[in-house]
Amino acid sequence: ITLEEVAKYIGFNPSYFSQLFKHSTNETFVQFRTRIRMEKAKRLLENPSNRITDVSAAIGYADHPYFTKVFKKQTGYLPSEYRQKLGID
Repeated sequence: ITLEEVAKYIGFNPSYFSQLFKHSTNETFVQFRTRIRMEKAKRLLENPSNRITDVSAAIGYADHPYFTKVFKKQTGYLPSEYRQKLGID
């Protein structure tokens, strides 16, 4: 889902919605969306039957290497390292 889609749905100009969102939450819409996606990715990675590429696709990242990069930036771990940390190999 994009900022533009949300703004249109609630009847706001995208620029105004972006400013309002940042003021209300202290994070940008993109930061919020990324954080929510990574929280879901962590939950999905806890299930060893879920492949990392499938987790990537499930949260909206068609490009698996990009998902890995974003996950590492957000969590400090590669998805495989996150699983190792949890004792999942």
